[in-house]
Amino acid sequence: MLKMQPITALDQRFEALYAIYRESIPLREQKSKADLAAMVPKPNYRLLLAQDDSGVVGFSIVFVAGSESFCLLEYMALDKSYRGRGVGVELFEETVGAVYRSHGAIPILLEVDSDREPSPDQVQRRRRQNFYRRLGCRRIADCAYILPLSGENTPPEMDLFVYVPGPAPTIRRGELEQWLKLIYRDVYGCSADDCRIAIMLDGVSDPIELV
Repeated sequence: MLKMQPITALDQRFEALYAIYRESIPLREQKSKADLAAMVPKPNYRLLLAQDDSGVVGFSIVFVAGSESFCLLEYMALDKSYRGRGVGVELFEETVGAVYRSHGAIPILLEVDSDREPSPDQVQRRRRQNFYRRLGCRRIADCAYILPLSGENTPPEMDLFVYVPGPAPTIRRGELEQWLKLIYRDVYGCSADDCRIAIMLDGVSDPIELV
């Protein structure tokens, strides 16, 4: 039996979370341990742990915009021994439920590694995209997401997905632009006028198309 619990203070559970984070998240997409630790007490972050009798087996990290018009599922990962057993579905559903209980059925954005470009881990990328599609997430068409994390080498090719229950919502291009500005500013510490935002929006339709 899994138990889902929020974490709001640094303790040994955070160390277990960080161990899974280091093993599961591609290095180019990782933040520092200090950055992750700083998220724990912040009021606009929700960190959820999946636990069983052996300890922490997975986690999710959600950024909720101050306006509460959307949120970003920034990270979600499982211990490798728990993958392929339905735990990821359970963790995603509980994460969504926790957000909706607090903020209503707001759109949930997801940064997902793209499978449209050749890469050594293309099989894993396609598997990850299919996982989110089965849960009802849809890709924002023609938005080649640029991850604004500093690091060696170029950022990975990424897509931006959105989850809203029920029929595909109508999302205006200007609304997406505001979301991207908030993500760049409040999640990554970049300027809201970063030139990469215009690059991502170039070619995006109005209203946006979800595929």
